[in-house]
Amino acid sequence: MKATQIHQYGDNSVLENVEIPLPKILPNQVLVHLKASSVNPVDYKIRSGFLSGQLNKPFPFTMGWEGAGIITEVGKETNLYNKGDEVMVMPNFMQGGTYAEYVAVNEDEIMPKPKSIHFTEAATLPFSLGTAYTTLIEDADIKKGQKILIHGAGGAVGQMAVQIAKHKGLFVIGTATGEKIQELQDLGIDRVIDYAATDFSTELNDLDVILDLVGGPTLAKSYALVKTGGVIISTTQPPSTSELEKYKISGKMTITRMEANKFNEVIQWVEEGKITVKKPQIYDLSNAREALSAVEKRQSKSKVVFEMD
Repeated sequence: MKATQIHQYGDNSVLENVEIPLPKILPNQVLVHLKASSVNPVDYKIRSGFLSGQLNKPFPFTMGWEGAGIITEVGKETNLYNKGDEVMVMPNFMQGGTYAEYVAVNEDEIMPKPKSIHFTEAATLPFSLGTAYTTLIEDADIKKGQKILIHGAGGAVGQMAVQIAKHKGLFVIGTATGEKIQELQDLGIDRVIDYAATDFSTELNDLDVILDLVGGPTLAKSYALVKTGGVIISTTQPPSTSELEKYKISGKMTITRMEANKFNEVIQWVEEGKITVKKPQIYDLSNAREALSAVEKRQSKSKVVFEMD
């Protein structure tokens, strides 16, 4: 099968298009013929070796952690899915493997593909859905009537988080700039702050929840905006313990957990058209270097996806 691998850490020049055997599944796994595979920022962080301390890889290693396709083989210890089922996949970070035509994935790391969307759109969902769900529903425990600020609301995770928060009855504020502002308004967000023109920290206070998808100075200016007893969840770095204590709030850095059975409600929203899935930017797997470069340099206007035959 066709695949894109790395044999060492480095820049995009280490990505190699190769022909390798189909993966063999373990008893608790299924084999998925991928129809589409997504490119995410974590991909270039792993490719570069930036995360080698936590996620060191054996070489050669097949890149990719998100996709959608059709099950072609099931392990003897699996019982939730059958051959022919259309699914979305998000392999664990030690495993990966979706920059390929086939991937072996644990049964608990897949979920049914909504019938109402194409494989290329479905391939964009697992990571954004998993991250948004984990941060909002599990970590922040959001409640109807709360006021939430989402930093980086214009990205894939941010737009998913905006929609989930709105469906849960929150007042949703997001930071974005450029064409992302209109996209968020089209999704029904209550307020957008153009971070390129306005300092959000002078505009807001008394927030129940902040979801930080940006980190750095943005996170540093956020603590004072949260009311006593509120919460900050970051996907980029652990919140400062001293700042949390100073403002009497809680906080944590989230770890995306792919527990498909928990996402049934949101998947149903997608099926019913209540969640908008933005059309991705399509590449061929043979152009993996170009695709990952577009993500790394933030040149893509939507999620980057490889479409397979």
